[in-house]
Amino acid sequence: MLEREIKFHVPPRRRAGLKARLRKLNADSIDLHARYYDTATQRLAQAGIALRLRREGDNWIQTIKLPGPDELSRIEWNHPRPEAVLDLSVYDGTHIEGLMAELGNRLICRYITHVTRLKKEVPTASGIAELAYDEGAILAGGLALPIHELELEGVSGEAADLFKLSREWLHDHELILELRSKAARGDALASLEVGSLGDTQATALKLASQGGKPARLPALAAEHVLRLAAPARAGQLTLAPDASLGAAYLECANDCASQIIRNSSFLAGVDGMKTSHEQRIEYVHQIRVGIRRLRTCWQLFGKAAECPDDLLENLKHHFQIFGQARDLDVIQTELLPRLIHAGMPPNTAPDTLEISDTSSARAGLTAAPEYQQVLLDLLEHLVLYGDKLPNDRALNKRAAPQLCKRLNIWLSDIKSKASAFLEADWDERHMMRKRVKRLRYGMEFSQGALDPARLTPLRNALMSAQKALGQLNDLYVAAEYYRGAGARHTSAMFALGWLAATQGHEAQASQMALQRLSKSGRFSPAAVKTRKQKRG
Repeated sequence: MLEREIKFHVPPRRRAGLKARLRKLNADSIDLHARYYDTATQRLAQAGIALRLRREGDNWIQTIKLPGPDELSRIEWNHPRPEAVLDLSVYDGTHIEGLMAELGNRLICRYITHVTRLKKEVPTASGIAELAYDEGAILAGGLALPIHELELEGVSGEAADLFKLSREWLHDHELILELRSKAARGDALASLEVGSLGDTQATALKLASQGGKPARLPALAAEHVLRLAAPARAGQLTLAPDASLGAAYLECANDCASQIIRNSSFLAGVDGMKTSHEQRIEYVHQIRVGIRRLRTCWQLFGKAAECPDDLLENLKHHFQIFGQARDLDVIQTELLPRLIHAGMPPNTAPDTLEISDTSSARAGLTAAPEYQQVLLDLLEHLVLYGDKLPNDRALNKRAAPQLCKRLNIWLSDIKSKASAFLEADWDERHMMRKRVKRLRYGMEFSQGALDPARLTPLRNALMSAQKALGQLNDLYVAAEYYRGAGARHTSAMFALGWLAATQGHEAQASQMALQRLSKSGRFSPAAVKTRKQKRG
């Protein structure tokens, strides 16, 4: 069966109120103890599959979850078991029979979960939804991750009504959207390889002796946090040459949404992990990259994307807010070291320059219900789009011709303005950088649907142009700072002089890169094999 659920992290200050509300609704309480299985090399996790045995009261249930059509959906098969022993024969005759037979004797318990669940079914306008608040821990080796999450699962009815209910709980309890399943978090924890199953069981016994309170779990070391909360970057997309417009759009837009939401969740403080200043800087950067990629995706697919206007405007608004923080980060982490290397006095080094660490403000922004609702709106758009896709004939046309046409229009626009780049003012140079970045993102979305022979020189030229224009833009950002808020620093004049001199060199490099791009050809669709060729 298809399981669709929306998951939220519950911040510490909101847990008591949320539990009180569920108890007022006469929610049932149940203890859940689960064992998750995979190979030592995580073959199931790599395929997006989770396999577990879970004790629910006095009963054992064997569950396998496979990837669904979107971020919120999984294919789920449940089988009662008389004891805590896997039975892989239940998958005979399914499309995963071969995989399970291959891995059968290599499956081991990789991690376990201990959870107390409050659950209640509530009506929606078109059906029923289940609310489930889980509190407990994921345990692997000697390590543990706390669980404080609310899941809203659609039992019956329309997906739009599940999102409507989710918005209500999000705003009432200031929840944080979370895309990672318990299995994904457990896989990440187990991959740290810091202990054995015996260590896992020992930690579980210790947890049980403490009454199962997650607040008393052992703290994670900084090196573990670096890996568990690594910033989420853009995926490596490769469209099928014959991909339809609708399917191609969903693949690209879902990747952008994943990048935005996962970095937002980390920045907002899920799991209570103490991330480093450098990680928080990178989260902001990756959120902005994800939003810019998504806006490019909407432009690339045009009307076929059916992007809601209010969603676009809300994302643009938050992009600009994050941009102010990002500009300060660029000055502090990239430009200041270059200035000091060029001879700027050390009293203006990064640790003394008055650029404050705005980490708490950024975390507050991503945790705010207004921002979280924008993320939920984005997910709803993609889920409802996917649900209607099979019945929309206009979206089932081949994507490659339209994508190539749009990319070549963007390329021609760049070529027409490249020769006048050195004479252009800052605003026009900044626009050129945006055009190049848009073209590169559009090209990356379209890979697989494009002729690879023609793609290679264009890809190389685009990467060079984007790098050169990015370095030039950073110089302008720094100059704006030293003419404004940074003008009070004793070395501001030195900085402005060095930046002005360096801008000329970087502008020359940017024009040369644009000229190379202008000579790199045009985009062309990849060939599609006929049915006869495929059979041969």
